Amino acid sequence: MKLKTRVYIDGYNLYYGRLKGTPFKWLNVHALVFNQILPSALLREGEHQCTFEAHEPAINYFTAVISEKAARDKDSVSSQATYHSAL
Repeated sequence: MKLKTRVYIDGYNLYYGRLKGTPFKWLNVHALVFNQILPSALLREGEHQCTFEAHEPAINYFTAVISEKAARDKDSVSSQATYHSAL
């Protein structure tokens, strides 16, 4: 059986909850999902093994853009833009 899978990432909580202050700020979310999360979630139903069938867009990343007025550092806006482009 093939399971269609969608992954939704809250970028704010990912960054402030797990990545800030760590060396993993440039986490490859695609590799994390496809190499770690999905394979570990494979199910067995009797004799049938479930597999994941990824359809684009399989990963949806949501976050708010930092406004210059709210930025704490002068580089925050450009740093966030660079990070989003890399993702």
